[in-house]
Amino acid sequence: MAGGLLCVISSSRPASAAEPPRITTFTQTPQQLEAGGVSRLGLQAEDPQGSPLTFSWSVTGGSLSTPLGNATTSRANWTAPLCLASAGTPPVRATVTNGLGLSSTAAFDLRVLQDLGKNRQPAFTAEGFEQFDSVTLVDGRITVPDPARPPSESIVFPEDQQLSVMFVQKDSIASHAVGYLYVDDLQRKGYVNAAGDLVDANGNGVADLHEDLYNLAPTTGPQARPYIGAARRCTRSFTSRGFLFNQPELALDANCANAFTSVADLPDARPGNHFPVSTDVIGRDAPPTLSTSNPGFSDGGLFARIPNLLEPAAPANGDKGLGQLVFLLTDDDWERTTHRNLGAVPDADTYGPDGIPDYDVSAYDARGLRRSTNPDPGVTLADRRVDLGLIQGGRELVFFLVVNIEAVHDPENSLVHPCLRKALNGQCTLHLKSPVSVFFSKSKWNLDQDPEGQRQVTARATGCAYSEACHPPAGQPHGCYLPSHGVRRCGWLPDEALERLLEPDYGNNHFPLGLVEVTTEPGAPMPHVLSHPSLVTPGRWILAFEDLNGGGDRDYNDVVLQLVSPVSTGVVRSPSLAARPSSPEETGCTVSRMRLRKDDGFFPGCDTAPIQYAVATDCRVCWGGACLPNPTPTWHPLTLRYGYDEAIIDVSSTPGTQPCWKAVLAPANGFCTSSITRVDVGYEYAPLNP
Repeated sequence: MAGGLLCVISSSRPASAAEPPRITTFTQTPQQLEAGGVSRLGLQAEDPQGSPLTFSWSVTGGSLSTPLGNATTSRANWTAPLCLASAGTPPVRATVTNGLGLSSTAAFDLRVLQDLGKNRQPAFTAEGFEQFDSVTLVDGRITVPDPARPPSESIVFPEDQQLSVMFVQKDSIASHAVGYLYVDDLQRKGYVNAAGDLVDANGNGVADLHEDLYNLAPTTGPQARPYIGAARRCTRSFTSRGFLFNQPELALDANCANAFTSVADLPDARPGNHFPVSTDVIGRDAPPTLSTSNPGFSDGGLFARIPNLLEPAAPANGDKGLGQLVFLLTDDDWERTTHRNLGAVPDADTYGPDGIPDYDVSAYDARGLRRSTNPDPGVTLADRRVDLGLIQGGRELVFFLVVNIEAVHDPENSLVHPCLRKALNGQCTLHLKSPVSVFFSKSKWNLDQDPEGQRQVTARATGCAYSEACHPPAGQPHGCYLPSHGVRRCGWLPDEALERLLEPDYGNNHFPLGLVEVTTEPGAPMPHVLSHPSLVTPGRWILAFEDLNGGGDRDYNDVVLQLVSPVSTGVVRSPSLAARPSSPEETGCTVSRMRLRKDDGFFPGCDTAPIQYAVATDCRVCWGGACLPNPTPTWHPLTLRYGYDEAIIDVSSTPGTQPCWKAVLAPANGFCTSSITRVDVGYEYAPLNP
């Protein structure tokens, strides 16, 4: 006998009777093996009477191959089951019988090893998971990537993204409207080339986008362009530097009186010391108060003082609008008037600054069209948020601010008229004077020049309240010292905005002390947007506007919005770690215990448990050798400390033979990015009904 224990059972007989067969050799290699392992079994026998022998085999656990042998030997292979009873009868027996009907039986005492410490989880690969959502695998490490927070100059989401805009605060005397455009819509219309630069197709020195915003193109001749709107209000033309233009309705009074002048000594809007320049100016400013019935400074359309091109397409603008209007009015004060009565819609609330625009926002849809049924009549908390719906991944958005404010040209105080056309040396040769200005988040589309010409347009301290008494760039006397930068800077957002952002509605958005800045290139148009992500609240970031042509005080808090996109938690789920298709009903076994050892990490600022782990035993549904993934296995949560830790859990209460594990990772933010370096999983089987 070799490799095991021989137990021989012979049939009873009288002393003078014939003898049963004798088993002379007995082998089982190996005796202890894992589930699915194979042991080679065999025995050799002889008959004292010399009669012929026959062999038969029986099995109570596992499976046996077809026996092979000759007149005196028999051998077979036994495949171990998932489990065996720890103190049961031997699972395999072999009986040899002689010609007289006498027999002897050998019992093979085999054992199935249950190694809880053996790792069943292969090395991480992206293809090696049943579920791999909102995570990345880099250098063998599973990590939740930072949520998309595109910069204001290029707002593109890599994937389809739900997006909403929340009104935070207005800190300006002006009235405004806020909206956005899709760059590809402008490209299809020929306004923008593939590089995102504005096009001047008719060659008159004015970008076609700017020309159509104010309907400057003539009605006839080589520079003619279609009118953007339903019908022209004014047909007066002018000539500048040899080109014919139409006088812009948004810069003309109710009588369409001539508003073109050639000025001999206008202060130069370029940075540096320059003599006054001779240049052309088109348009005039509105009077201090305009009656609601006055059609002046309007191109008609859905809203009198929003350029038709920026409105949503509608019969009122000849179905030529390309914009989506998010907020039609930013007024949030005690008064029931808009600035100089130029607001797109009337001011309908006198409650005071409360973070809600002073009109019924919900009366309009996310495009800016009036709804047939208002889901939330009146000015309510719901009016501070507009859901833009699903923003398609890969489509670039450009936000814009329509500003109704006095037209002032004073470059020494960073106030200029917008510039429609520049000479090669950067000097403006055609200024626009109008109470209606438009600023884009993509700064190279803006009309106004930067009279200061510094690369750093502004630098402000986050987490530090804005004060009108603070003087940049020194940050005195009411600025905040930034230890990490070794400088003092004036605060960015006003106290009211900082307090409001701490409310649950805004995601408890706390801004730690830090530095934000707006930069530009020499000679580039003036930037008007400061975009800054929340470092503590994933999926939220601030879009704040400077509303003065030329930059003015450059505080970038005149209109403050919060963009909100839902952030998914990261989820990874392994496939079943059991290679064999099986079920408790078929095998009589179940996973009784599971062990999970993990090594994860995070940067300072994370919660103490940013990753939640769980295991299950019914991760596949199997029958008859075929399996399907179970979308809703019974999960057993694990209590694990962060970093390196291990847990062993009894899972016998939920019978199953298909174990797996999952981890849920908290969303990343600017302070916390959790990651999983390694997971080691073991399990053991036990009889279903011991």
